[in-house]
Amino acid sequence: MFDKNFIKIITYIFLLFAMTLINPQNCFASNAESRLIRINITWWENFSDPYLKDYICRALANNHEIKKAALKTEEYRQMVKVTQSKEFPSLMISPTFARIKTAQNQFFDIETATVRTNLYAIPLFAQYEADIFLKNHDKTKSSKKEFEAAQYEEKAADITLAADVASLYINIVKLDKVIKNQEKINNIRKKIWELTKDRHDAGLASVYDVTYTDRLHTESQIELNDLKRQQSLYLHQLAVFIDECPADAQNLERGDFDSLEYYGNIPECISSEVVFFRPDLMKAEADLQKAKIDVRIARKEFLPTIPIIGSAGYNALLLKELFNWDNIFALVGVAAMQKVFTGGNLSANLKKKKIIYEQMFEAYKQADLTAIQEINDAMCMIKFDTQKDNSNNKKVKLQSDNFNLIIEREKAGIISYLEKIQFQETLLSLITEKDNSKAQRLIDYIALYKAVGAKI
Repeated sequence: MFDKNFIKIITYIFLLFAMTLINPQNCFASNAESRLIRINITWWENFSDPYLKDYICRALANNHEIKKAALKTEEYRQMVKVTQSKEFPSLMISPTFARIKTAQNQFFDIETATVRTNLYAIPLFAQYEADIFLKNHDKTKSSKKEFEAAQYEEKAADITLAADVASLYINIVKLDKVIKNQEKINNIRKKIWELTKDRHDAGLASVYDVTYTDRLHTESQIELNDLKRQQSLYLHQLAVFIDECPADAQNLERGDFDSLEYYGNIPECISSEVVFFRPDLMKAEADLQKAKIDVRIARKEFLPTIPIIGSAGYNALLLKELFNWDNIFALVGVAAMQKVFTGGNLSANLKKKKIIYEQMFEAYKQADLTAIQEINDAMCMIKFDTQKDNSNNKKVKLQSDNFNLIIEREKAGIISYLEKIQFQETLLSLITEKDNSKAQRLIDYIALYKAVGAKI
């Protein structure tokens, strides 16, 4: 029989381990503030639009894909706790009642009587694997790396969502103005067609001229319908992003495209160190580190396991004497188990983990190259699209000056009204071209923001 103080100490240690399992280490959880920090929300203030930043915040708060990514991260956080719990002893209590009846036996001339009695027991079982080779600890490290990779994946989803919402909003606002210009062009072509018919009736235009102007008017109407269709689709997507009903998408507030501009500074070159802050590259690195730990775990599977079992509790035949210290029993045992033959399972598992590590290494190198490519692509697009936009602005300015001269010439009777509106149609087409180049330039800034992982 063990000493009573020894039993008390063992019981206290088991309870202490149990409390450790109940109150595990807390890991950080995703919330609204952390998401705003991840996407560098202050950078979006460089855009002079009253609604853009609000739509991004609403999308981060309400989008279901983002909520799903956050729940996935929480799942991996709980998996860390599951794995970590295996580093501690397991504790189980099993209150037992048994009714015992012995048979009547006879040994030579001695006859034993039948015995009927009750047995009451409250045993406390504990089991622990001595982790002297740190195999379970490595499994916890592997699980933490998996959780870390999930965090980076969630961060990447936040940045992607912010970039997608912004690009979509810019296209919607651009289409607001382009549709207005196209409506003006459509009205002008209708007037040209009607004037051409009048000239035909007066014998000044051919049938070909009438059909040609009619075809141009029809084409402009088709283009106008396509623009309205595209805008409706974009509005539906934006409504889904911010968890609104697509049926009410036309009522979404938006600013004026002419006043939308980016007033921040775009660096002429990007440091290569920025690449390492991209969440997709950090995820690839975490996956690589996890694969390396898994190889170490697979090697340690060849080593023996050393389980430690223990039991302590009360045992009595009478219920009233159950908690008597004289009825305490205790048991402690240690064993060592070594796998001798597993049909090649351990060797195959080790080879598999090494192959996975090589795959993760190749994925990491590919992610590194892709990150550098995307940054260079974004810088290249900004350079040439800015030049294109500046050229379009110059063309519109020159054409606007010419149109003012055309108006004066039309007032002086030098040219006809038909020639004036034909020139006006050309000007409106140039304005649309300029609006498209401006929108592309703004979206290029967003592409750079996404390529550097919001570190801009």
